Amino acid sequence: MKVGIVQIFDGTEGRGVEHVREFAKHVEHCGFDSLWVPDHVVFFDNYQSKYPHTDDGAIQFKANQGILEPAMTLLEAALVTDRIRLGTSVEIVTERHPVIRAKELATLDMVSKGRVEYGIGVGWSVEEYAALGISFDDRGKRCDEWILAMRELWSSKRSNFSGEFVSFENAIFFPKPTSGRIPIVIGGNSPAALTRVAKLGDGWHGWKLSLDEVAEKLVEIDLKLAKFGRTREQVKLNVGLPFKGDLRDLADYRDGLVKLGIDEMVVAMGMSRTRFKEQISDLATALGI
Repeated sequence: MKVGIVQIFDGTEGRGVEHVREFAKHVEHCGFDSLWVPDHVVFFDNYQSKYPHTDDGAIQFKANQGILEPAMTLLEAALVTDRIRLGTSVEIVTERHPVIRAKELATLDMVSKGRVEYGIGVGWSVEEYAALGISFDDRGKRCDEWILAMRELWSSKRSNFSGEFVSFENAIFFPKPTSGRIPIVIGGNSPAALTRVAKLGDGWHGWKLSLDEVAEKLVEIDLKLAKFGRTREQVKLNVGLPFKGDLRDLADYRDGLVKLGIDEMVVAMGMSRTRFKEQISDLATALGI
């Protein structure tokens, strides 16, 4: 099984660009397969919106929480690594214009020699969408359209797309991705997200699920894939886990994912700005990497 790491780089003292580079180099040095970064454009002191991954819908951010822009962060990682895949876990795709984001991702793909995996979601924060002047209610329809529009730009010499939210005709868009396609990995556990996995996804990025919950989601994914004439072999499956505790428990969880047929486990752990190399090495040792 492949194993990756999710890490927040927030730009605070000791966690800037140099930290990104050193962190990425050590992730690769220790034998991990991928490095993933999260996304939010803005934060707020208080939310009316409900976070989907806690029982009470609340989420605790730092008082002055920040996150470095995902593609720029991964560009720094790409410049100092040769092997690890570079992904977003996950980017709120509908908060960017698809033509511009397609160009930025194609550039990142060129620099990294085809190592980009674009993990996307539609987000949960009404407040964030409002700050950007973007409709929250139709984000699902926009997401599906964004995926198709970006794939058209990445694949055609003269790109044409006509949608409800974005349209272009005979657009000249270069460079193209190294392999002609950047994998789009759909994040989320909801029925809508799993439908999007089955219909449009190159992969699934589940989040914060027990092994029993993963098994249940896989049944749902298989049923939805069949509906769209696809099979699980056409979709890479990874599960992200925010983790605190005994690393031996994490190894047990990894073994359970292997039995379920998951392709990759992505671990989100808080790591010290001074001890991160030791912590990454300990994680690799615990997982037998």
